[in-house]
Amino acid sequence: MMASVQPLVSEFTIVGRLEDFVVNSHGCVKHLYLSTPEEDYSMVVAKEQKNVLNKYLKPGCYLKVTGMRKNKLHQEKVEYKAYRIELLSKQAITNTISTITKPKVKVLICQSSTCWQKGGKAAYEMLQALQAKDMTKEVEIITTGCLKQCKQAPNLVIMPGRNRYSRVQPKQVSQLIAKHLL
Repeated sequence: MMASVQPLVSEFTIVGRLEDFVVNSHGCVKHLYLSTPEEDYSMVVAKEQKNVLNKYLKPGCYLKVTGMRKNKLHQEKVEYKAYRIELLSKQAITNTISTITKPKVKVLICQSSTCWQKGGKAAYEMLQALQAKDMTKEVEIITTGCLKQCKQAPNLVIMPGRNRYSRVQPKQVSQLIAKHLL
């Protein structure tokens, strides 16, 4: 029996410079291309946001974008969908960048019987092994009670950001931690 790999979905917030955007035939914004000092992003714009944007957007402006990130591990790609887009003033950019500091990463892992039996214990052991190898000094591992997603076990939450991951396989743990440490 072959197990299906489910995409991991989490919320994101990115503050970056708008490099370009794509407008459809109706004049609605479909895609945004943002850059940050660390990475470049391509994202689809949610329907609710499409009509409002093109009046305000100009390449070179700074945006704060919040939405959902879907990690398709089996395809080794990440898809971004923007649900909230804010145009930032120069003062807001300075304030946002100066207040951004990386808080300590916390991994909350469900230790209820369902999660533990469906791979949660193996994922926990993998986290401990990574921590022993000094790869995750900045990570605090916390076991919790039920996270109320038993049908999608095993479950874990990575903080800050309350990024919830379900059906986590032990081999995915190091990728998830690396993504949140960078």
